[in-house]
Amino acid sequence: MLAPLLRASPFPRIEDISTPHASEPTAQSIEDELTREELRGLTTIFLGRSTVLAILSLWALTLPFERSGGYLLALLLFGLLGALPRLLVKHGLKQKIILALFVLLDVSVLTFLLIVPPPFYVDDWTPQINLRLPNFLYVGIYIIGMALSYSPWLVLLSGFMAAVAWSIGFAWVASLPASVLSSSRKTLDTGMSSEAVIASFLDRNTVSLTIWYNQLLFIFLVTVMLTVTVWRSRQLVRKQVAVERERSNLARYFSPNIVDELSNDHSDLDESNTQYAAVLFADMVGFTSISEKSSPNEIMLLLRAFHSRLAKVTFQHGGTVDKYIGDSIMVHFGTPEPRNDDPVRALACAEAMVGEIEKWNEERKVEGLAPIQIGIGLHYGEVVVGNTGHTRRLEYTVLGDTVNVASRLERLTRGTPSHVMVSNDLVSAVNSRGADATDIMPGLYPDTSRRVRGRTTPIAVWCRAAKT
Repeated sequence: MLAPLLRASPFPRIEDISTPHASEPTAQSIEDELTREELRGLTTIFLGRSTVLAILSLWALTLPFERSGGYLLALLLFGLLGALPRLLVKHGLKQKIILALFVLLDVSVLTFLLIVPPPFYVDDWTPQINLRLPNFLYVGIYIIGMALSYSPWLVLLSGFMAAVAWSIGFAWVASLPASVLSSSRKTLDTGMSSEAVIASFLDRNTVSLTIWYNQLLFIFLVTVMLTVTVWRSRQLVRKQVAVERERSNLARYFSPNIVDELSNDHSDLDESNTQYAAVLFADMVGFTSISEKSSPNEIMLLLRAFHSRLAKVTFQHGGTVDKYIGDSIMVHFGTPEPRNDDPVRALACAEAMVGEIEKWNEERKVEGLAPIQIGIGLHYGEVVVGNTGHTRRLEYTVLGDTVNVASRLERLTRGTPSHVMVSNDLVSAVNSRGADATDIMPGLYPDTSRRVRGRTTPIAVWCRAAKT
């Protein structure tokens, strides 16, 4: 139990703390989403098919009904075949079995429509002529349409079923009594004259096996290319999700700007360099007394809530969270790439941190909880930036006197009504960039009574006046 100072429980519930990684996609969730995308693909295929069939039906209606009625009936049947598997799968029936069955029916009806002469063609038109027409390309269009399902196995199945159905239809036409079989090999073996070859080709009863071979090759190539394309697209989705998962995991330990550098495989982070940066330290005032009256789990929950709020504000202002040190947070602006407005954003971030804690305290007051106090120190100057530590456990950080000064400025807030102590160097840097430090942080004023300990060279200090 906690002391009356903290009332009931000053710590957030575990479910109230932000955990971005909790919603990270798992391998199973990715596969589930791809399965749902396949179902949505069936809807796309159905809509596309319905549009094409509607256009063909309007064209057929321009002909006498006694000649186009059977064709319209076949189009209607083809449309129903596209709707039924979508409805059955949507209601949870065995997806692959249902789809395989309807793909077989689909290509069977399509083959019938492409091979059997429709009644509105000219008289004495033969199925043998249909085998040589470019209407066979509709088989390829059908397979291409199946790619919209986003399912490699369905594209592969469609190509296989199309090859089987077309071969059966071709064999049926070839077996008709009037059919005359021919092929390029037969033409070469028999030594037919050019006139005889042309005459055979123009014969309305000729069935060319060579054409059938080419048609099967066409189906095979289209199917393989589309299957590989759909498979690769799914792999790219998985790869992209994996990259985002890695970025999400990195973001739990690094600032977004550092994550971007790591994700882009920039080697510059391994090279130390000297530059100017703004350094900010923020600390929970009175944390020692709070921790004496709290359990380890409660302390951890409070720190996570405190750090998460400050980190959120830091990221909003383009800062880098260097590290969490107990109840403190170290932030710098100007890394990994310095920007002209680094001191401006640092001062604005400090002001926003104070506002964030005040907002949090209002929420805690409603719950009858004790307020949380914060102390912030800010300095701007030259630092050394780079990785430190072992090659297997690196830490991207900034080092130098600027860091020490910022930390000591934060300690100056102890026992004072001011939440923020800012070095004159940072205030001057803000003003030199065309901004007004007192506009960014209202109530900021120079305090000559403050002195940074451990310094031979005095540093002028500015304080943020406490609200009354």
